[in-house]
Amino acid sequence: MSNKKENFLKVAVRRVFILIKFLFSGLKLFVSSPFLKNKIIYNLIALSSILNIFLWIIFLQNKKEGNYPVILHYNMIFGVDYLDQYQKIYNISAMGLIILLFNLILGYYLYQKEKLATYLLVFSAFVVQIFLLFAGFLIIIINS
Repeated sequence: MSNKKENFLKVAVRRVFILIKFLFSGLKLFVSSPFLKNKIIYNLIALSSILNIFLWIIFLQNKKEGNYPVILHYNMIFGVDYLDQYQKIYNISAMGLIILLFNLILGYYLYQKEKLATYLLVFSAFVVQIFLLFAGFLIIIINS
């Protein structure tokens, strides 16, 4: 029985190392690609990433302790329309990160065929980060 477990562990560890090697080779190709050598795309990705990191930092610094709900959405016409636990505020940052990564991956694959679409995807990810940062500031201000 222990021999089967040892063989299983050896195979599992070998597969994990193969997966890691595959991921690093893909990352190396991504970093050395002409997609990231384009200064406009590189700067927009850098700014979008900085804005998303800044949003995470803002939410972590203003964390509310306790079990009481916080305002997560406010409408000028109807007022407060979404209350929930503070942990749900991280969904805003997470969605920004998902949108950024999705647009980067799609832009990377479209870069050789359709550069305008790539520029629009990367720029839209940047604009989304700006709007999410603005929404995050407003949520923090409302809950202060």
